Amino acid sequence: MMLKNMSSKAGSGFAGNFKKDILLIDTEFSGFDLDKHELLQVAAVLLDKKTLKEKKSFSTYIRPTPSRWKHRSRGAMAVNRITWEQVKGAPSLKGALKMFDNTFGHNVIQAFYVGYNDKRFLMDGYRRAGLKWQFDYHYFELWGLFYPFLAVKNRLSSVKDFAGFGIETMLKIFKIPQPKNLHDALTDCRVEADILRKVINQMK
Repeated sequence: MMLKNMSSKAGSGFAGNFKKDILLIDTEFSGFDLDKHELLQVAAVLLDKKTLKEKKSFSTYIRPTPSRWKHRSRGAMAVNRITWEQVKGAPSLKGALKMFDNTFGHNVIQAFYVGYNDKRFLMDGYRRAGLKWQFDYHYFELWGLFYPFLAVKNRLSSVKDFAGFGIETMLKIFKIPQPKNLHDALTDCRVEADILRKVINQMK
């Protein structure tokens, strides 16, 4: 149900000077409509501001609201592959977000692959749970960094990928094996962190 650990992954030779540690967040939800759908999983890895090594990780499923579970999107569920068995005994929305806050605090820089849906569902979750959103409004999107990187490297030749490319594209470019459980939120966080390290190292 919940995975939480503190670890230090192998470094990549990165030596940077971010002002705060980076909290790389990924979520899974039951669809894209805030009025019908909801968070089903939230995960994050905390990356050291100087080394980009993983310092902490967190992942939990969230017990759905029965009325919203009935309206889950087939398309979204086909991607995240989350089942009722995985979420029926999970923490409530409020309980999950309290654990999330307690794990990382708020003195971090938030980062997402593409933050639009992740952030709006996360902020809506805090609102629905009656919890205060205490994170800085500044955040950055990895996609916004990867896009010009690929453009400079002349790697945007695919018409399909020109306007929007997923994690799978970046894995192919860096020859990183694709995990079997890609689109599990914690797996995606760690994959994205690995790609981020490689991109920043090539920007030196």
